[in-house]
Amino acid sequence: MRSLTIVFTLGLMAPLHALIISGPNGTASGNTTQGSLNGFTGGLGLPAFPYWGNQIQVSDSTGMYLGSNDNYGWVMTAAHVSPLGVGSGVIVVGGTPYVVRDAVTIGSADIRLYRIGGGLGDAALPVLPNILMATTSPSIGTGLLDFGRGRRIEGTANSATNSDAGQPPGVNGQFYEWGSAANVQWGTNSTTVLPSWLGPPFANANFIVGPYTTNLFFSLFDDVGSGNYLNATEATFSVFDSGGGAFRFNGVNWELSGLNLYEDHDPANVSNGEPGAAQGFGDANFYGNIAAYRNDILTAMVPEPSLGLLLCGCGFALVARRRR
Repeated sequence: MRSLTIVFTLGLMAPLHALIISGPNGTASGNTTQGSLNGFTGGLGLPAFPYWGNQIQVSDSTGMYLGSNDNYGWVMTAAHVSPLGVGSGVIVVGGTPYVVRDAVTIGSADIRLYRIGGGLGDAALPVLPNILMATTSPSIGTGLLDFGRGRRIEGTANSATNSDAGQPPGVNGQFYEWGSAANVQWGTNSTTVLPSWLGPPFANANFIVGPYTTNLFFSLFDDVGSGNYLNATEATFSVFDSGGGAFRFNGVNWELSGLNLYEDHDPANVSNGEPGAAQGFGDANFYGNIAAYRNDILTAMVPEPSLGLLLCGCGFALVARRRR
């Protein structure tokens, strides 16, 4: 489905900064290691996810190491994440700190790239694969593997279905309130149409949020059902998740399909007392549509001095192969 020609303006949409997993207790316990992820993908008959080491912290939120081109490495996050200064900001990849050497915002979209490496005294670039980026928008029902650093507030009752910290009994018990940042964790969801409370059932659309106009696609936080919370991987966004990656398996390879950007509350949940800094079943997640920006991202990743050489030498293949 093509993008909307209408541009939606959503001034109340909340920028993110985390993943809330519906169970156990919404804290993604067990969803924090490469081994747990490979066990999950293997159980579905899918190959191991190759980009675990590329999922990192950027500023106070989440991002990913896209890979390298010549002597430069590139990191992606959301543009609304607290910016890092060129020449002063630091990003840690693979346990090694790198000074930010440049910052590029992709057009008017809520997408920012940071260049690392290639400077005097910079460490060698990480030995990590270059991330393959999607060339087409996801169809409805596409499974997503999502990454972020956020989590919910843990309640004292160890409840798998609500957070109860600092609340009288029965107050906002059905919602997951946003907690503190954590290490990178993984969760799952699937794409859906634009929620009915926002507009027609389009697969993707352009939204204005603050100063950014971004082509987005969507998912919903579904109730996994009684008895399934403790082993569920259904995920939604919380604070500290902005800039995390949403990947899909295209039948051959894992590829980056979306960038965690925003969440929006189902009006029915708001009527039932859902706090602003919380997520409930039925709430919506919004992702930057990587396919819509792939060419611009690749162009930004080509250093100007070697642009012609790389174009002649098929330099754009950098996102599809491990650096050798």
